[in-house]
Amino acid sequence: MKKLCCAALTLMLLTLLCVPALADTWYCPQCGRLNDSNFCPSCGTARPTSSSSGYPSSSYSSYYPQYAYVTGVTNQKLATRTGPSTKYDEPGTYLSANSHVTVLSKAYDTGNGIWWVQVDMSSNGAHVRAYTGQKRFSSLNMSAVPEEHVIGSCYVSSSRTGYYGPSSSYKRISRQVPGGIFCDIYGREDLGEGAYVQIEFFDSGLNRMRRAWIPEWYVSDCVFFGSY
Repeated sequence: MKKLCCAALTLMLLTLLCVPALADTWYCPQCGRLNDSNFCPSCGTARPTSSSSGYPSSSYSSYYPQYAYVTGVTNQKLATRTGPSTKYDEPGTYLSANSHVTVLSKAYDTGNGIWWVQVDMSSNGAHVRAYTGQKRFSSLNMSAVPEEHVIGSCYVSSSRTGYYGPSSSYKRISRQVPGGIFCDIYGREDLGEGAYVQIEFFDSGLNRMRRAWIPEWYVSDCVFFGSY
């Protein structure tokens, strides 16, 4: 009987030792694959530590930004910025009056005393998210649109391609996100390609503030403060 108990106890200990210490999932910083083991089966990269890129995805579960998806009707063409003020760079001008546009969030520009809204739209074959002034809408329920704020921070170690939205289906930004910068995070969303984060930073080459969306596995040293 004692031998049987000892054998059972040994089997239990071996089972526990074989279970990975971190059972949640993580994105490989090398190939971007979502994994649940301690080594990426695609490229062999080891699970990153908490101080590197590829954090376990479950640690972000409570930080998804909440967007309104409210429809607004424009009264003119939409001149846009990558962030909510004229200090940000300009993606371009889109659509025309009487267009129906999806509005995601709002932000108050204290310098000019006006509201800006983040919109999601397609125009001339380009799918973009950008910011425009509330004045460009003839019909928009601002009370239904959540106000955005910083939800975290992160580090971008090397130059990366950015997008005007949280997937590669959005327009690619011609000017890369510079490396060696520490950024604020204003959004995080997963539309089926893996999570993307919306980062804000100062581009010394343009002498302007910029916002861009990049895949989450491109950033490291992330700290999240809370959701929208």
